[in-house]
Amino acid sequence: MDRPAGLPDRIADRLLAQIESGEIAEGEVLPTESALAQSFGVSRNVVREAIARLRYDGILDSRQGRGATVLPRDARLTFRIDDSGLADEAALADLFELRGVLEIEIAGIAALRHGEGDLAELRGVLADLDAGPAFDEASLEADARFHRALAAATDNAYLKGISTYIAFRLKGTSRDTAAIYRSDDLVRRTIAEHRHILDRVAVRDPDGARDAMRQHIRQAADRLGVALREDRFSVSR
Repeated sequence: MDRPAGLPDRIADRLLAQIESGEIAEGEVLPTESALAQSFGVSRNVVREAIARLRYDGILDSRQGRGATVLPRDARLTFRIDDSGLADEAALADLFELRGVLEIEIAGIAALRHGEGDLAELRGVLADLDAGPAFDEASLEADARFHRALAAATDNAYLKGISTYIAFRLKGTSRDTAAIYRSDDLVRRTIAEHRHILDRVAVRDPDGARDAMRQHIRQAADRLGVALREDRFSVSR
């Protein structure tokens, strides 16, 4: 299953190559987003997403007021998801299962802990999805934003961090799905699945939110032809 890399992924790979070659040294602070955008001939948003990917890959440490710093090798995360491994269906199924373990419970916790600001953010993301007739890069980003906002509603920084990392690594599978289905049909399905999750979260129904997320992940896998284990993804209600 070969998939074209998105522009932020390509920029992240170029930065990583510079880091691995020593062109950008360990402990060095990256140039500003503006400087990198000009150097690579892309927008600052693309650079920002590329840096975020490297941060969640454990390559960079980014702190307010200091910029993004290259971490020493012995301080980097040992857990990484390699895009090349996702060409294997069994590996992709395992990653979807990992996503399920995390995001199903995230949905349940969000149903219990969310505030009004969290609901407003989630509803705003759905409105952005609903505004676009095509499942393009903007829709892909809105989809990822929904899951980030849901994780943020747990009020647990670690859940938000690992969920965001996995979403970055799975972004290519969303592009694959968009290529398989008619864009307007995919948007309709995606909005319906996300709205079902939000409806259960909004009424503080943790079991319903978990089942809605379980259905969403299972359907996302089905659209790619990925077989998931029934013991994890059967619906309890």
